[in-house]
Amino acid sequence: MKYTLVFMISLSSLIISGQKKQNREMIYSKSTVIKKQPSIEKILSAIDSKDPNKFAEFLSEDSVFKFGNFPEEVGKSAIFKAQTDFYNSIKDLKHKILRIWKDSTSTVVQMEVSYTRHDGSNITLPVTDVFVFDGNKITHTLIYMDINPLYNKGN
Repeated sequence: MKYTLVFMISLSSLIISGQKKQNREMIYSKSTVIKKQPSIEKILSAIDSKDPNKFAEFLSEDSVFKFGNFPEEVGKSAIFKAQTDFYNSIKDLKHKILRIWKDSTSTVVQMEVSYTRHDGSNITLPVTDVFVFDGNKITHTLIYMDINPLYNKGN
């Protein structure tokens, strides 16, 4: 009986220490795999630079980009072309963050975007962007905005 009790205590200690070690390894391996999301300020700075190459640095190879009612663009080259076309239609832009919501894989940003048209006139529009991440790369950019007032000369 005495030997059985010692054996059971030793066995349970071994199991518990093995579980602790396994948990530490799991936590360690997860923390080395998980990469920190880039800051929204850096992402918006890349967008505001009007240089599609800067934004592309944040994207996964098969990233999805959806701007309002426009067709979805998939992949860095398609997103690069869509951004280049858009940037060519305006003189300048600047995002102002109003509110941010985050979880482990997504960031939602409520903003105002001020645009300068080629004729020098300005307009500020509300927008909400959703960025979905896989590690430190954006897999989805979803832009909820009515862009029509930008191109309506009456505004």
